Amino acid sequence: MNKLYETNSYMTSCATIVTDSTVIDGKNYIYLKDSIFFPNEGGQYADTGYIEYNGQDIKLTDGILESSEADAKETIIRYAVEEAIPVNSNVICKLDWNKRFDRMQNHSGEHIISGLIHNIYGYDNVGFHLSDDEPVTLNINKPLSREQIMDIEAKANSVIYANFPITASYPDKAALSSIDYRSKIDILGQVRLITIGNENETIDICACCAPHVAHTGEIGIIKVINSINYKGGTQISILCGRRAIEYINHNLSIISDLGTMFTTHPDNICANVKTLREELNDCKAKISELKEREYIQMINNMCIDDLHIIVTEDELTAGNMKNLFNCLTEKFDGYVGIFVGSDTDGYRYNIGSRNLETVRLAEHMRNALQAKGGGSGCMIQGKVNAKKDDIIRTLTSF
Repeated sequence: MNKLYETNSYMTSCATIVTDSTVIDGKNYIYLKDSIFFPNEGGQYADTGYIEYNGQDIKLTDGILESSEADAKETIIRYAVEEAIPVNSNVICKLDWNKRFDRMQNHSGEHIISGLIHNIYGYDNVGFHLSDDEPVTLNINKPLSREQIMDIEAKANSVIYANFPITASYPDKAALSSIDYRSKIDILGQVRLITIGNENETIDICACCAPHVAHTGEIGIIKVINSINYKGGTQISILCGRRAIEYINHNLSIISDLGTMFTTHPDNICANVKTLREELNDCKAKISELKEREYIQMINNMCIDDLHIIVTEDELTAGNMKNLFNCLTEKFDGYVGIFVGSDTDGYRYNIGSRNLETVRLAEHMRNALQAKGGGSGCMIQGKVNAKKDDIIRTLTSF
């Protein structure tokens, strides 16, 4: 198959021939003599588009790489189509260009970020994923601080402003041995190198099979939106081009709405939220204190013969729960406890006795309610995903 997507990332249509046609698990697939459709490969989804056959546009939804030049001396790709197309049919391939260009922007942006990290710190990108719905993620094998990542982002956007060329090359093995390039895997067949830079400055050289933009300026913008510690290194999430602009505009809209709600300048929003959170925590503390007093009064009004178990949806802190448990144990012999939560989300609990063994009770709750938790002495605590009626029935029968 002639991989047109490798030599011309901007080709949006081509005439070709269907070399084979098959049905697998009830789905129609075709094979093409020439293709502009990049398959699902190298951490990137397959291109989509249409196959024009007999004046009708048939949707192409996936490209599955069956074998590559590395293991079969040629590339074999089967393309999923919504209707069967006979072998030897003359067809016209039509690429979903907007989706392709979006991926090109983001994939080329990832190369810039990874190349800069490699050049500056000597760290490697050991994992990459580009989807249409989530940010691009790249896994760096060493830790990076937020300051380092923000510096990389600034340098990456400077690379965009410089509008460096992005080119593909196919060096033979002799030439390849003298080139310092990035690669996540050992490649047995022909290596395709993507180079970002010019004769005066090289930003990155990386083995890659995917389509890329022709110049860095076409990426528009690179925005790092998150970074986390991941498997001893750093996972960085980025958005480029159109996706980055949409993300920034969305967040600016949220900031503007918050400024309107607080009737303040956006610069003051964080301070206002901090004040509001402190006031909310104070209110919660006061409510918890009042709730605790209410439950203590209820405990004092309990009779000896009552089931001394409280199950409530009221918001009580761990401190409240411990205080109420202590109040119960001081007044009553036997098993006492308090469960806080809901039938939907489950319940946190403190349960036990000042004069009875808690080990048997813990075992009973694990067997009857699949409760999780533990403890020692007179109290066990944990979490149980059970309904209120089941909790009371289980403890009543113990």
